[in-house]
Amino acid sequence: MSVQRRKIIDGNTHVLKSPVGIVRILAAIFACITFSLVVHRGGWSGRAGDLCMFSWCFCFVVTIIILVVEFVGIQSRMPVSWKNFPITFAMFAVLMCLSASVLYPLYFLQDRSYGNETHTYQVVATVFSCLTTLAYIFEVSLTRARPGEVTGYMATVPGILKVIESYIACVIFVFISEPP
Repeated sequence: MSVQRRKIIDGNTHVLKSPVGIVRILAAIFACITFSLVVHRGGWSGRAGDLCMFSWCFCFVVTIIILVVEFVGIQSRMPVSWKNFPITFAMFAVLMCLSASVLYPLYFLQDRSYGNETHTYQVVATVFSCLTTLAYIFEVSLTRARPGEVTGYMATVPGILKVIESYIACVIFVFISEPP
């Protein structure tokens, strides 16, 4: 009598081995390392720190969700247009991580005590935040529409500009919500 081995999950491994899949995995790893370093030493506080931490955690979680959905292959069961969702999120992730990569050093690297261990963690977190931003930039460049290619609206140049426009509008509303 032979022993049968059952697969628990029969996933699409080619999705994870594709260039876009590898870049998404790297983005998730970099975002996880970034917020782990910041949390480890308590290297954030206030609104700017909350924004940076939210950006890294949100990008990590949604990237993991996208990887799982594409690995399992349930895109057709999702209540959103899957052609548009990953590229839209990747563009928002670029803008969120770029903002965090700029804001975090401005607010938290003011202390010049280079022998301080917390400062070292903050510098490394800033580097990994920049690497996260670069990973999302590569993802956008790999998934955006090429001339003559049929794809979702958000992968086109007007769609990407819409994402930038909506993000800038959110930033403007944040700054005018509490005038001096």
